[in-house]
Amino acid sequence: MPHYYFQLRTSNAVPHVERGGEFPDLTSALAEAHSAARVMLHSRIREAPLDVHGSLDIEDERHRTVARILLADVARQIS
Repeated sequence: MPHYYFQLRTSNAVPHVERGGEFPDLTSALAEAHSAARVMLHSRIREAPLDVHGSLDIEDERHRTVARILLADVARQIS
C-alpha cells in the first residue's frame, strides 16, 4: 500500500507537522487529509490564530506534492 505524508504549510510560525500513513490510493489519502485539516482548524482556532492562507499538502513516498488542500477552503466549509 502506498504511503502518503501530510505536510502543513503556513506563512506564520506554526510548527509544520508531518503526518500521514498508508492508504490504498490518493483519493483515500485526500479524504483523511481533509478530515485532519478540519480537526486541526477546529482545535487551533480555540488555542491561537491559524494562518488560513496555508495548505495541507499530500506528498507521495518520494515527498513530491501530489495534492493540496487549501486551509481557507476548509475554514469556509466549517464556518
